[in-house]
Amino acid sequence: MYAKTLLLALFAAATASAAVVDIRQNNNNNNNNNNNNAAAAANAAADFGSCVPTMDFQLGRAGRKPDEGTFLPTDAVVAQGQQDALNPNIITNRICDQLGNVCDANDAAKALCADAQALVQGLGTKDSTTADAFNQALGF
Repeated sequence: MYAKTLLLALFAAATASAAVVDIRQNNNNNNNNNNNNAAAAANAAADFGSCVPTMDFQLGRAGRKPDEGTFLPTDAVVAQGQQDALNPNIITNRICDQLGNVCDANDAAKALCADAQALVQGLGTKDSTTADAFNQALGF
């Protein structure tokens, strides 16, 4: 009799634990979906004006060693007067500044660019994945 009661209690406890785990997983999935929806809404609200604020990484640009990689804005308006840079943060700064200075971008685009700029700073990389991450953060 004691063994049956013990087994029944263990079964009930296991069932209750599984329900709690399932609820927590559903809440985490809902939070992730909400975060994704917020990011999508921010991207949709961003208007970059007359510019395409993307960054390019290439090896061996003019005046550089063949194995030396540098960054440069891809938009001619944004890049005007800007030399290529070994440091991607110089280029992300230029891109984000130009959104307000010459591109007539809205506040949502400027905020999105600031977020992408912070992402690049946090990565600490200096290769094609850096440019890809920046461009993807802006929705390109």
